[in-house]
Order: sequence, then structure tokens, then C-alpha cells
Amino acid sequence: MKRLWIVLASLALMAVFAMPASAVDVKLSGEFYVAGDYYNRTSPNKGYGDASTAFFHQRLRVQTEFIVSPGLSLVTRFDALEKIWGDTSWGGTRGNSYGRPSSGGGDDRAAENIEFHHAYIQYASKVGNFTVGYGEWNPWGTTFGDSYDADAMIRWVLPLQNFFVGALYVKGYEGSTTYKTPGLNRNDNDSNLYAIFGGYTTDRINTGMKVAYMRDASLKGTVVKPGPPPVYGHETNGWLLTPYFIGQFGPVKLQAELEYFRGRTEYDDDWKRTQLRALSAYTEATVDLGPVYFGGLFAYASGIDAAKAPDLSGGGGGKFTGSTSGKAWGGLDFQPTLILWNDNVCRWAGGSITWTGYGMTNAKLFQMYIGAPVKDFDFKLALAYARADEKNTYNWYVANPRGSSYGWELDATATYKITNNLSYMIGAGYLWTGDFFRAKDIPGSKTRNIYVITNKLTLNF
Repeated sequence: MKRLWIVLASLALMAVFAMPASAVDVKLSGEFYVAGDYYNRTSPNKGYGDASTAFFHQRLRVQTEFIVSPGLSLVTRFDALEKIWGDTSWGGTRGNSYGRPSSGGGDDRAAENIEFHHAYIQYASKVGNFTVGYGEWNPWGTTFGDSYDADAMIRWVLPLQNFFVGALYVKGYEGSTTYKTPGLNRNDNDSNLYAIFGGYTTDRINTGMKVAYMRDASLKGTVVKPGPPPVYGHETNGWLLTPYFIGQFGPVKLQAELEYFRGRTEYDDDWKRTQLRALSAYTEATVDLGPVYFGGLFAYASGIDAAKAPDLSGGGGGKFTGSTSGKAWGGLDFQPTLILWNDNVCRWAGGSITWTGYGMTNAKLFQMYIGAPVKDFDFKLALAYARADEKNTYNWYVANPRGSSYGWELDATATYKITNNLSYMIGAGYLWTGDFFRAKDIPGSKTRNIYVITNKLTLNF
């Protein structure tokens, strides 16, 4: 009898191993960096944030693609140990170890440990390529106006030789989840985006156009500010047009993108309807001559005159336009300088210097640069000047600034390619702060220049 059981067990094991395996290929990619920053002060105003700050910070990012079958895969991405070295607050403030959640609020402790941002299906069918789940829906054209925020989306793209067409749906906020709060019914307080797009691409030219309709009712039925005077909840909707062009003509590379938003905001108390218009634009030319390259760029993001438009703090289409006041936005991915509107400054330095983060708004930016790649080194020097589009606007520091200038910034960086996957960058930036941060009606109001020294070790795999 014992022998019979041994034979049966052996046959069962043979049957298991002989069964066809459901093979799943796995591709891993990601990035790990360690960076160190020193700021001589954390505010452009004398008396506010005069102390210096220095720290190291790091992040591990891992993307995994589970290939179920040819053309069908599941993609996930998480960030781990995204924090300042030695920071024991674990869930502290934005200025310490702040990691953005995939959508809405979140616990910083999760971001400092491990936080999933992406989880979506990719399916390449005969009628187009589908992406369904949480992922980055915003990247389009150039890096200008782009952001790495992740939201729930459904995207369809149909390639037609050198052309492509597609459609996009994004769910930014779902009001129905408020049913969990007794006595509160905000089922219609959703934020949605619907878009169609198309373009043409070759080895030298890449161009396209996106048309999007967005509705943000996440603040409808609320009081944003208690006042006086109170700022009531509102609903914002409108259309966004985004054409772009990228072309390579011999040693010259040209890039340009424009975003035009037209919509309106309706308030809960029906006292006013506000028409919203926002324009942002970007153009850049780079000439690569081998031993040296040089170029220049211009970026613009329209502002709002506070005397002509109400304060939309906390909303106003901000989920999809990136603005909390209906202003235009340069995006978090667009970081041409080391200080001005560099998301790294806001993300890690925090404090009073946060005016430089969260993307370019209310600004005109001019920059010239020159670089020299020497073997495994790349040296770059850049000079930028920026000024406000609207002087009379909602200012973090002063209500009546002396001028419109943000200031001049000089940046120098050197990047050494240690191996194909490992690089080291060291850089320094100096900002001669302008009068936009100097109060006109406050005696003795003065600004202080800011400089940063930074270095970063990056491993890509």
C-alpha cells in the first residue's frame, strides 16, 4: 500500500511539472539618487528665513512591467525611502520629507517608506493601444507644461504610419466618496478631463495638437475661505488647446509649445460669474556644433490682476491646469534653472523659499546658455532673467511690490558620466533677487540674494 502511494505521488508530481506554464516575463527599470544641497538662506526677504540650510536627500524609484502576453502587460511603479537623511519626523512637513501621493491627500509616512504611484494595463490591439489605470496622463509635446502627477485614466492611441490620433479620459476627483460623511452629499463634485489629440512624427519632426475639456467641481458646496469677505465654493469648466512642435534641422533643434485655456467659474452664491483666460507659451532653439552647444529659450505664463479677478484660492480648475487661481502654468517637469521655479527647491528646502516651486506662474522667463561636452563630462553655463506678468497679483510676500522683476539667475553645472548607468552632477546657482519681493509701502523692506550649491549621484537601471 505504501508503494502504491509513492507511485501515485510520483505520478502527481510528474503531472504538475508537465502542465503548460503560464509564463510572465518581468522587466525592471528605475532610478536611485542621493543628492546634497546647501542654501545660504530660505527667503528672498530680509528677516524671513535668513538662516542657511544644508542636507542630503534620496529616492529609490522602481518600475516593473509584467508582460502577460505579446502586446499585453501590467505596469507598476513605486517610490521608496524618499526622504532627507537623518530626518526622524517621518510624516513631518513639506519642508522635510514630502512625497506627493498619487492623487489627493495622503500620509507622508507612507511616502517616506514605500508608495505606489502607477498601476495600469497596457494593451496593443488591432484598433489601437490602450492604457487603463493610474499613471501619468499629462506629458505631451515638450516638457513645458508637463507634470509627473498620476491620476486614474483611460487613454487610446491609434498609430497610422507617421500619424497618430487618440482620446483621453482622466478622473481627478470623485465626489461620491463623500457619502461616508453623514449629512454631506457631494455626488456631483467631480473633476474630469476629456481630450482628443493627434499628430505627425518622423525622424526630424514631431508635432501635434490636443483639445481638452475640463470640469472641476471639487469645491462646489464649500466655503474656501471664511473671510471676511468669505470665498465661496465654485465650479470651473473650460477648454484647453495645446499645440506643439519639435524639429531637428541639421545641428539646430527647435521646440515650441502653447497652452490656451478659456473657461469660466460659477460661484455657489450666484453673485458672480468669472470668465477665465490663461495663456502659456514656450520656445527654445539649441545649436549643437559638437565640441560646443549653445541656445536660448523664452517661457511665458500669464498672471491675474488681483483688482480685476477674484481670489480662487484652493480651486479654479487647479486639478488640471496646475493653477489655484486660474493662472497659466509651466509645469513641474519644466526646470530650466536651479532656483527659480525649480520643484527640487520647493520639495526639499521648503520654508519661505517655496515661492520658487510648483511650476512657473505669472512670469516671463528669458534664458541663454552654452555648454561643452568633453569626453565623459558635460559643462553648462546659463543666465536667466525673469519678471512678473502681472505686478498687482496675489503675492506670497507683499501686496504692493516695488517692481515686477523676479531677478537674474546664473547657473553652472558639470556632469560626469562615471559609467553608462552612473553619473555625478555638481552645480551652483546664484539669484540676484528682484523688487517683486520688496514691499513698496513698508519702510525698510529689503531683499536678499540667494545661492545654492548642489551635487547629485544618480544610478539608472
